[in-house]
Amino acid sequence: MQSSVFAKWVLSRRFDSHVVLPGVLSLLLMAMYFSGNAYLQNIVAPSMDKVPLFSSREFGALEILQNFFLLCIVFYSARCVMAAGNIWIRLLATFLLLISLFTFLEEIDYGAHFIEYFTGEYGSLAQETWDRNWHNKTGPGGVQNVSYLKLATNITMLAGFVLAPLLLSSVRNRTIRLLVPSRWMISTVVLIVMLSLLAHGLDDAGYAMIGDRPGNLHKNISEFRELNMYYLFLLYVATLNERLIARQSL
Repeated sequence: MQSSVFAKWVLSRRFDSHVVLPGVLSLLLMAMYFSGNAYLQNIVAPSMDKVPLFSSREFGALEILQNFFLLCIVFYSARCVMAAGNIWIRLLATFLLLISLFTFLEEIDYGAHFIEYFTGEYGSLAQETWDRNWHNKTGPGGVQNVSYLKLATNITMLAGFVLAPLLLSSVRNRTIRLLVPSRWMISTVVLIVMLSLLAHGLDDAGYAMIGDRPGNLHKNISEFRELNMYYLFLLYVATLNERLIARQSL
């Protein structure tokens, strides 16, 4: 199996790949969204005639980039499954593959907004009949499933991308050392937190308003954070795939 151009770039340009690229991309999207210009905001999260906002913003640059990153994660996870010689690494890669594929399908509502756009028939948003996806469904306790996903993601970020690189990068076990993320991931996690705070701060200050109308990501400003979270996992699987390829050549 050959190395990929992106993975080699990630390993050779650590600062650019872990900090500069996600930072510049996010700041550009936020600058457009919070510009006060309707045209620029619509590039990021559009509103469209006769299309409900919950569906139309799926066709914006922010959501499209999320889907692109998720497909890349699926691609690299599949490569990891094929390149893994260790059963535990293969199991982890298979888990990442299934999770990323599930997340991608959830993000696109299993194709619902494409079907609705071409048919012109849009489903109800009533929670009692919600069937577009699982993560926005409300459970018996009145809490959306996405709340549990956010908790699991935060734990993974802290344990997997901050504590593990600090505590496990020097262990003797070769398998653990191969799986532990680079310490550069810590800088990406810090960047994600800072950019998320910035986005929420700008939204709370009213910079997303277009005239007297709330921005198209009203109550969904966490989409900026999701984009960077997906990029973080993309960095991990691309790096893991490159490590597996390097091990095969030994």
